[in-house]
Amino acid sequence: MNVNDSERIRHILKKKGFVDVQDEDKADIIIINTCAVREKPQQKVFSYVGRVGKGKKVVIAGCVAQSEGLNLLKKDKKVNFVIGTHQYYKIDSIFENCLKENKNGVDVEFSKEWKEIIPDINTRESKVYGYISIMEGCNNFCSYCIVPFTRGREKHRPFKDIVKEAEYLSYNGYKEIILLGQNVNSWEDKKEGIKFVDLLSYIATNINVKWVRFITSYPGYYDNELIEVMAKHRSIARHIHFPAQSGSTRILKRMNRTYTREQYLKMIFDFKKNLPDVKFSSDFIVGFPSENENDFNLTLSLIQEVEYESIFSFVYSPRKHTKALLLKDDLDMKVKKQRLYKLQEVQRDIQLINNEKLIGRVVEVLVVKRNPKKIDEVIARTESYRVVNFESDAKPGEFKKILIENVGPYSLRGKEI
Repeated sequence: MNVNDSERIRHILKKKGFVDVQDEDKADIIIINTCAVREKPQQKVFSYVGRVGKGKKVVIAGCVAQSEGLNLLKKDKKVNFVIGTHQYYKIDSIFENCLKENKNGVDVEFSKEWKEIIPDINTRESKVYGYISIMEGCNNFCSYCIVPFTRGREKHRPFKDIVKEAEYLSYNGYKEIILLGQNVNSWEDKKEGIKFVDLLSYIATNINVKWVRFITSYPGYYDNELIEVMAKHRSIARHIHFPAQSGSTRILKRMNRTYTREQYLKMIFDFKKNLPDVKFSSDFIVGFPSENENDFNLTLSLIQEVEYESIFSFVYSPRKHTKALLLKDDLDMKVKKQRLYKLQEVQRDIQLINNEKLIGRVVEVLVVKRNPKKIDEVIARTESYRVVNFESDAKPGEFKKILIENVGPYSLRGKEI
């Protein structure tokens, strides 16, 4: 989501004649696009501002900007402007105020309407895969999560605008599109009477790309229609991100997640039964308030049962505005970190074992870029998002068949056949 936001910001500014530079020393304005999901990235914002050279304008954008607002101007005099998650569409006028009129300010007002910004191919991070935002915000209010307070309530983008952007990417040769949102499977166009599964089916049928992905899917919104649509359309990648957060029903309830461990596992089982080649990734929080050894072991056993392709895992991070701040958090940080290490160790072993099963097999990959450290190699990804390195003169955007010869827990290595 943040990468896509940066693409949208870059698009607006380039249209106004601003030039994107890679060397900070040559920049007149530094934009820091921020994330507030955890405390550590938020702390990095302030340390980064401290390293910015004199004479430059500093704009803080994104979730930290939305959450902290005026406090950011008060905390550091180097900060010139703070722009929230709903105001990117006016960043060009903000820039002009900063440069020409030397005005500082804050704009973190929430907007109820979707502001249409479609980045062109010259402002996107990749010319191989393209992000398409279909909704923003969240209505779930998980007790640990700051997203409803930084992204606001759910806003759903109109169906016709999503399709227009998908057609644009396909026309320009993109091989993969990723539908983005905090809860993509809650998306709907009420005016047109279209649900997420209808959107997914339409894109898979009418948009000429090899792979269609979607992130993130909330497990509590799952129904069998999604399985049916994926089974019908092979262009929908057999890889889904379903954040579990915990394997303990007790902790899930305290997190205000609307599913149990048993319901989550049934969902995974249903997908595997109907789509045997589907792979999953997930998010996990370790050390949530009151998590005991049994709760943690339930999380480990969930990971072992599902056998995720990959996971993102973190120690619980208290965030302002959230209900979890009111919960007693008396678990020692040393124990939390030990549990996180154990969880990551279990997942690493699972990935290594599953990757070793691929040795001697041929997999199809999409080349995403050349290896910046090895000029004879390219970096590619499998349908389940596994990184594959191999020697080739292939260009980004090409699909290749690769014989896997060596593996590690996080990547594969092979040769082109």
